[in-house]
Amino acid sequence: MDLKNTFKSRIRENKISDKLYLAQIDNYTDVTDTISKPVEKEFVQMYFCIKGTATFHFARNEIYFMEKESTLLIFHPKQNVPINISLAKKSNLIIIVIKIQELEKIFSEYTYKLPFYENAEYKCLFREKLLGIRERQILSQLKDFIIDEEFKNIYLKTKIIEIFLFYFSDNENNLIKNQSISQENIVSKIQEIKECILENIASPPTLKELSNQVHLSEYKIKEGFKKIIGKSFSTYILDTKLEIGKEKLDLKLKSVKEIAYDLGYTNPSHFIEAFKKKYGITPKQWMLK
Repeated sequence: MDLKNTFKSRIRENKISDKLYLAQIDNYTDVTDTISKPVEKEFVQMYFCIKGTATFHFARNEIYFMEKESTLLIFHPKQNVPINISLAKKSNLIIIVIKIQELEKIFSEYTYKLPFYENAEYKCLFREKLLGIRERQILSQLKDFIIDEEFKNIYLKTKIIEIFLFYFSDNENNLIKNQSISQENIVSKIQEIKECILENIASPPTLKELSNQVHLSEYKIKEGFKKIIGKSFSTYILDTKLEIGKEKLDLKLKSVKEIAYDLGYTNPSHFIEAFKKKYGITPKQWMLK
């Protein structure tokens, strides 16, 4: 079955054999596209986010966020895992699907042990990793090539083998994680971040600091705020500051200038300007209501 998409991403599919499949997807539209295709459990799936961002939707509300120049490897020997991707606008994705036995065959001449086994049995594997320089070079060769039709599948298979060789021989420094992140876990971490912002509203921690604190990538934090809170990370901080400022104004215990300083504004006029833009009146006018 061919890939299905909701909108009009440009899709190039190559069924190299019954054991190996390649798809290149370019969402040049201004909306997020949904890409889907059934995949049987005997296959290893690899996703390469070349440009933009993509989200892989798995069972039980588990999701994977992919950023530019990152990869996602999925293998589940006990259940079928269909391709189910939300590809952001102006994003580009390459998908390789290969039968596990075919992958084993590629590495049969090497001493390297593929990470698909545990106690002599296939195990479930989800791995996210940054693209190495050599992998990026090969992927660019997959995107832009001119070759006679009769040699196309040989060329593509050769390049795919190169990608796998570099992917598995690369050191572990590029690994991002080796486990899924459930929606519930993301919600919990976003709540933890909100509490941290409230406690430090005068000088909120940066995205990088929060990422290190809650062990969630900066992209996942930003995406989580948009999907769960309905606001961008920076908008949430600004709105929270102004909401706290409004509450302090209602108490009438401090001047506008003092409240601005409490909220971390070095120049009270910036607080006044932001407050008026959001509520339509100045802080002073709000106090006098």
